[in-house]
Amino acid sequence: MDKGHIIDRWRATAEELRLQLHLGSKELTDKFEEQKQEILKWSQDQAQDLNKDASEAATDLQRKLEELQVQAALGRAETKDAFLDQRKKLNDLLTEANEAAIKLMGNSKNSLRELAEKADTQFDQWQTRLDLFRLQVSLGAMEASDQWNEQKKDLKNSIVNLESKLDEAGTKSEQSWDQFKNEISEAWKHVKKAFS
Repeated sequence: MDKGHIIDRWRATAEELRLQLHLGSKELTDKFEEQKQEILKWSQDQAQDLNKDASEAATDLQRKLEELQVQAALGRAETKDAFLDQRKKLNDLLTEANEAAIKLMGNSKNSLRELAEKADTQFDQWQTRLDLFRLQVSLGAMEASDQWNEQKKDLKNSIVNLESKLDEAGTKSEQSWDQFKNEISEAWKHVKKAFS
């Protein structure tokens, strides 16, 4: 995957997180359902690609993707408890699928390695969004509170920091690309920590 494509994907994710911060409870529920559908479709597509490889690592990831499909296909979460339960189960399955993707990266040919790298990145992004959903639902009753406003400010600052790192990426040479990937990984960890 080329540098420009990676940077564009990260920018899009940062913008989606920024927009998600401002959702009301109805929009939040709708966005969660959209997220489930995105996970369902993506995992179905990737499972088909994994059929080409009979290795244990590919089979394990395929099994995890099937479990994700089942969870993502559940009906709409109408209550706070149902929402939190579905979010937790999806998050747990994303963690397991991410571990399987990392294992596949170490044991694969180029085509499956690229799939595993994309899966690793995608799972990480979904987990961050799910953490933000949880945070928003938990603090939703206190929307006007100082605690929520302070948390929102911290989240915005984390996103701004990530975006500034992405802006710097355009000026990086190919030699410093690996260092940039480490910097962006560190910035992403700060964003995830803020959302957790």
